Amino acid sequence: MIDHIFLFIYIFAVGATFSAVSMSLLYWLRQRNTRRLNTFLFISYLAILLLLAGVRFYWAELLSGGRGVTIGTGMAEFAGYALLLYYLPATVNHIIARNWTWLRRIASIIACAVYFALGAVYLLTGFLRPISIAAGFLYFLALGVILVDIVRSASQIKGGPTRVTVLLITLLTVIFLPLVMASRLLGESGGIPMLSRSIRFLFLSLYYFWMATAGIVFYVREMSVDIQVSIAERSIPETLPLTERERDIARSIVQGLTHVEIALNLGISPNTVRNHVSNFYKKLSVRSKVELLGVLRGERSY
Repeated sequence: MIDHIFLFIYIFAVGATFSAVSMSLLYWLRQRNTRRLNTFLFISYLAILLLLAGVRFYWAELLSGGRGVTIGTGMAEFAGYALLLYYLPATVNHIIARNWTWLRRIASIIACAVYFALGAVYLLTGFLRPISIAAGFLYFLALGVILVDIVRSASQIKGGPTRVTVLLITLLTVIFLPLVMASRLLGESGGIPMLSRSIRFLFLSLYYFWMATAGIVFYVREMSVDIQVSIAERSIPETLPLTERERDIARSIVQGLTHVEIALNLGISPNTVRNHVSNFYKKLSVRSKVELLGVLRGERSY
């Protein structure tokens, strides 16, 4: 009974994940560039991993299928999650245009290799306590380096929604993968492998559901901002004596964003935004926000 409940949750996760894939595709088609294409490929990659996990669980646990299919799909699943540990820091490197350092690369490779090795050993021979505990310690050490590096690099990511999404995906992944490992350990040591597999499947479904939810929120926000920016660009008169940075802030004001949101999107402090807004009042000879919005929208002269 519990397996069918978890399968029901899994169906919701699949629906949310493929909704995120569809929105990612639409987001890329609206403006075809490498960054948006890479994002679409990444989410599609996650959707394939989710389907693999479902096939494995359904075949092995509900149908009591053959060992060959279970091991094959399990290996593919472990390889996928291992590559995810490399893809996360690589994505951050791409977003902030930085190169790999030896520490980042070694930590990512160690985390990938150890995670896949632990999974392969578990599938083929079961849990080997001395080796697995030592490898697990090495894995958590490498995972900690990756997490600290991404959190420290977050301030360099321009755009508040992008920064929040990267941190959320990182946090979910860092929590999910150790939980899966811990559930395997619980199942082997407690003699209840069926409970362990069911809990892992629940973790997996919730992980993908929240990942997909974060992606959907991100795309809804980004696509609405695209529309608002387009409107703002058309509405702000070219004759206004504003610098490029001031125009960026002016567009954000027209969109209705707060000072904090503008600061996050542009990678500046809220005080800097306030200083620019104060300059608007002087440059454009306005005395209220209503007058300022009227000038920025071209509805009144300054």
